[in-house]
Amino acid sequence: MITLEYVAAPANPEVFRQAVESAITRIYCPDIGNRLMRHKAHILINVSHGALGSTPEIDKMLDQIGYVRPGSTLAQFMRRIEACTLLTRLAQDDTPASVVHWTQSNQLFPGEMFDTLAAGAVPGPLHVHPYLYGGGESPGGKALAGIRTFGAAHFVDREVRIEPSELPWSANFETILAFLRVATIPNGYIIPDTDTFGPEDGSLSYRVRHLPATGDDVTLYELEPLMYREYDFQSETYVPRERAFDDRNMPADLTPEVASEKQELLDEWGAKRAMAEGIGGRFEVRARNPQPGASPPPQPTGFGVRRVFGRKAG
Repeated sequence: MITLEYVAAPANPEVFRQAVESAITRIYCPDIGNRLMRHKAHILINVSHGALGSTPEIDKMLDQIGYVRPGSTLAQFMRRIEACTLLTRLAQDDTPASVVHWTQSNQLFPGEMFDTLAAGAVPGPLHVHPYLYGGGESPGGKALAGIRTFGAAHFVDREVRIEPSELPWSANFETILAFLRVATIPNGYIIPDTDTFGPEDGSLSYRVRHLPATGDDVTLYELEPLMYREYDFQSETYVPRERAFDDRNMPADLTPEVASEKQELLDEWGAKRAMAEGIGGRFEVRARNPQPGASPPPQPTGFGVRRVFGRKAG
């Protein structure tokens, strides 16, 4: 169901309060305050499955009775995103909006920026709000910035976090989007807990952790930067690619003594290999410690590899 409503009056400013206070809004639209103060009318666009529509009141009532709403699959959600994006672009054909409030990710964008965002991949910056937060400075004096998403859970049922890091927030945010795209492409999947992933050229590596709910927070996916060549970043826990080994032929010093444990590990690796190859990637296992008798590995600058989705053994 699609509804469009023209309101010949300014919108309630309280609706935008949280989005206005987000640092990313000031980055995308430094004059957001002036734009909101001078607007005189607005258009409400809503796309939903089913005849009930979608309002906070209706959604709360249905949640309380445990009703599973129609259109709850990822494919149906993506279809609603596509329809809402098209309608928003059409609404601006004659005159661009001064501001677009994209409620799925609770973000405010300049109207002239929307077409560029709408033409991007899904999920993308339009659909995932990176709430930025500070974390002091690194020992080298670099400012640390963390990210906590809003909107990622619509695609993978959890939000994503990267703890304050010396890497640019934009680099970490693009990695979050890559993680989400791996999960949502055909044959895609969530990178398993404690495994690492990176692009085909081996230019970066992140570890994924599946964090359980705590008293202070909900379940999350956490990404830990391990290596980012462009910014000369490498953590102490990064395992260089030179320590990879054939997971079908496990080195003797890494082989469990109990046969059932060895088979369980080989089966696990085989299942992960199948998932990675299913999206055109490659599964790789690396030993945390050097192989006996092996020469020290070279520094990890300048090497080219294909996509790696691997667990670090040892």
